[in-house]
Amino acid sequence: MKHDSSHVDQAEAQVLKWAEIKDIIESGQLARLKRSRQITEKYHEHKKRNIGLDMNQYVLQKLGWSLDGPQQEDAATRAFSARSLYAVRPNDFPYRFEQGVVHLVLWSKIALPVHSPDKAVRDSARARMNTFLQAQPLLQSFVRDGHVAWFVNYPELQSVARIFHAHVLLYFPRDRYSAEQERIIVDDILFHGFEPLA
Repeated sequence: MKHDSSHVDQAEAQVLKWAEIKDIIESGQLARLKRSRQITEKYHEHKKRNIGLDMNQYVLQKLGWSLDGPQQEDAATRAFSARSLYAVRPNDFPYRFEQGVVHLVLWSKIALPVHSPDKAVRDSARARMNTFLQAQPLLQSFVRDGHVAWFVNYPELQSVARIFHAHVLLYFPRDRYSAEQERIIVDDILFHGFEPLA
């Protein structure tokens, strides 16, 4: 579940195609990723129902975690090293992407400093994330075809800031996958989860 406050936009968001999504992520213009009016309204309803509830605590409860704060020591070598350190979930309030783009959220108890001002630290963190996704048996064909993308919102765009999370997008082009095939594969990913890195 993900709630980025800057993406709760009352204007109708443009449906983004896969190539556009990848360009936006690569360029770092993450504020261009928005929700539809319908999803935005659903988001507001959720907030009203949970008024006064700290969103960080809400997510911790949903994940069944207890967390003082994201651990950062040796992040590039420890992140995703055990199943107890991360969880993958569907995004309850996904952005407005074309059909066939599945929006998951990867939560982690270890914060990867992917936006560090130190290039070496940033590159190491990003490499760890890429290695993790590339190592997943259920994602290998998507990785090979360029149908996996990920990003971590900038701190100022996050409303769940205490828990590190990355958005993971999978693309199921409709000329190759039916909606039913997409559902089966995504259900498989969510059921089995991601394999930890050694």
